[in-house]
Amino acid sequence: MTTTQRREQLLEATVGYLLENGAGGLSLRPLAAAIGTKARLLIYHFGSRDVLISSALSVLLRRVQQAFLAMHSEATLDRTLLGFWRWATAEPNEPFLRLFFEVHGLAIRDSETYGHYLRGAIESWKSLIADRLDKRAMNARRREELATLVIATVDGLLLDYLATGDRERTTRALSLFTKRLKKENA
Repeated sequence: MTTTQRREQLLEATVGYLLENGAGGLSLRPLAAAIGTKARLLIYHFGSRDVLISSALSVLLRRVQQAFLAMHSEATLDRTLLGFWRWATAEPNEPFLRLFFEVHGLAIRDSETYGHYLRGAIESWKSLIADRLDKRAMNARRREELATLVIATVDGLLLDYLATGDRERTTRALSLFTKRLKKENA
């Protein structure tokens, strides 16, 4: 196995560990033991705990955004958001949500470790959504503002869903939002 393959294998195992255990208080020794390696090998492959965490979170973000993009191939943004909502709130995907919101909270407390990731994730989502808004109907600044509103609304509803478990109410709220978004994006 090459060094690159081993690094990818360790990264995948770390992703699985984070989904199962979260990121708060992550220590390399327990992580290494859980994924069948040594802490010093993680440092060898990633340089630091922070780089390992950032790399794993980036992998997760790409997977979630790929799911979003797969739903957007021909659909309008409002339909894409509803499809993405169904995907995100499906039971097998809840660990992604829980980890992302945990990291949001950690980034507020520990900007040095998690802030770069969170700022990058927000910029990435903002760009991804703004690119799917009607360029003929609004200028770049308006698309960025609307993309920010979409992110805040979806994040807020996902957090509400995770806190309350009320999928029906939060889905209705998203449906109401997407109807208004469709008018704005027409």
